Amino acid sequence: MNCDDLRRWLTEYADGATDRDLCADIERHLVSCSPCQALRHDLLELSRICKECDPPRLPDGARAHIRRLLGSD
Repeated sequence: MNCDDLRRWLTEYADGATDRDLCADIERHLVSCSPCQALRHDLLELSRICKECDPPRLPDGARAHIRRLLGSD
């Protein structure tokens, strides 16, 4: 595992969507790579912040407008 590989898999790893062998490879890399540790920390912090935010809302009338455009009135 190198830094490019880790960046490719980090989101899935943080979501718990990687298999055991890949997790082990990622964790071994993280132990010895401070830039990737910082990237992981930032990703987890961003995820935490996003979970604290209110979900986005469509403006009034947008849902009806989209349904009209789709022809599903």
